[in-house]
Amino acid sequence: MLAASLPVWLIQAVLVWQLPWLVYPRILLLVLTGLLPLGCAIGLYRRTLSQRRTISNLVAAIRVGDYSLRMRQQQGDALGELAGEINQLASSLHRQRLQSEEALRLVDRVVDGIEVAIIAFDGESRLKLANPAACRLLGRNQATLQGQTTAQLGLADLLARDPQGVVEWVFPGGAGLWQLRCQGYRVEGKQHTLLFVTDLKQVLRSEELKAWRQLIRVLSHEVNNSLGPIASISATLGTLLHGPQGPQAHLDDLQQGLEIIAERSKRLGEFVRRYAALARLPEPHKQVFDLQHLLQRLPSLLPGGRITLDGPTAPLPFFGDPAQIEQLLINLLKNSVEAGNGNVTLRWQAQPLQLSVLDQGCGIANPHNLFIPFYTTKPTGSGIGLVLCRQISESHHGILTLQNREDGPGCIATVRFAHMAHAMQTQKPAAG
Repeated sequence: MLAASLPVWLIQAVLVWQLPWLVYPRILLLVLTGLLPLGCAIGLYRRTLSQRRTISNLVAAIRVGDYSLRMRQQQGDALGELAGEINQLASSLHRQRLQSEEALRLVDRVVDGIEVAIIAFDGESRLKLANPAACRLLGRNQATLQGQTTAQLGLADLLARDPQGVVEWVFPGGAGLWQLRCQGYRVEGKQHTLLFVTDLKQVLRSEELKAWRQLIRVLSHEVNNSLGPIASISATLGTLLHGPQGPQAHLDDLQQGLEIIAERSKRLGEFVRRYAALARLPEPHKQVFDLQHLLQRLPSLLPGGRITLDGPTAPLPFFGDPAQIEQLLINLLKNSVEAGNGNVTLRWQAQPLQLSVLDQGCGIANPHNLFIPFYTTKPTGSGIGLVLCRQISESHHGILTLQNREDGPGCIATVRFAHMAHAMQTQKPAAG
């Protein structure tokens, strides 16, 4: 600024010196006109220095996480525009910090309230985080656990075996069957380990108790249906044998009673064999085959019903057991044919893979008993068809659902698969 005002001051000095004044007034005027730009330059420098210090302090506060400071903005000033941008940056960082803190508090509440033990280790196998469930499992509080190594916690052998899946292990806070999942994550470029430990005892006990209750109910029903008539007829036959007329007078009654006992015993034996067959469902022998070809030939396997096919004709490479998938669909189609007037639609789609069997029968009266073993509403039914279908679908990563149709009378059985297997380049789809 001083350099820019120097030519103006020189011109002014020449003009002032030519004035018909005394020497001292002319010198005083020149001094005053020279001090004016100098004062302005000093003021501007101090103002600029003050703004720079303010910006420096604001940036330093932002760097340490203090977003409460703001700068005054002046219009038409480059530093004022910079101050506005810095103020907006501070406001944005403040909002992001609040959102991050709220998210962290939510995560902390979830981690503290979840019943799964969560343990985090750093790259040196030292504990960095343990939620309350993990503290109870390890039998110590958070303060004493912090910084402990896996060896000091007694977890070195467990982590050395690549803990994934279900294992039996004895922790200081409990022993039994545990579901373990181990995942890695990075902090500042360093590898850390996150261990999830789920107690399966309560879940398994609940499911086991439910299965035992259901099994006892089914067994009691079937056994009482057979043993009740056998006991009653046996008592009647004993009375006839020791009656005053003797057994010769009741040969027909004795023969009929023995036939009934033999029939009930046979039915009880068939029930036991059916239950054994249900419990011994073989593991699927999976291979890649064309599911669409299998669907096309199903109507010929059930000549008693009128089955309509509804789906794309393109090949459907599928990875599974073709025999079990065929048995699954035959059971569903047979149930639909017997439930309705014989008109059944087999519908499928490729993405996502879904198979549906639609009938025009009376629908489902009691959907809660559909998958109870040996429960059936048919006079000659065995009660294991739908249970086998569900087992086959689950062994192929699918789910079987049955519900009443909304577009008319009847029922719809749907099998949804998690994904459709793709044929490998080195393996051709097997026919059927």
